[in-house]
Amino acid sequence: MQLLTFHHSPSRSYERLGHRLQQAIASPHVQKRQFVELKPAPDESPVDWQRLLNDLEGTSGVRVERLESGAIRIGWRDFTDI
Repeated sequence: MQLLTFHHSPSRSYERLGHRLQQAIASPHVQKRQFVELKPAPDESPVDWQRLLNDLEGTSGVRVERLESGAIRIGWRDFTDI
């Protein structure tokens, strides 16, 4: 799975959010499950979260689910066996 790069963004909070997602995805436990659940932190911009989710939803092989708890599940399992 190719990870998005965030260094071209003018928004530092967007870059931090992207880095947090990349760190979570890099976990061996997450790689085995092939999904990660993250909940927006109170200090993270809702605009940056929406931008990140829009970018991810437009990425082939990535599934984004918004959970009732407020967490976001980002997965790629269904697409790895193609």
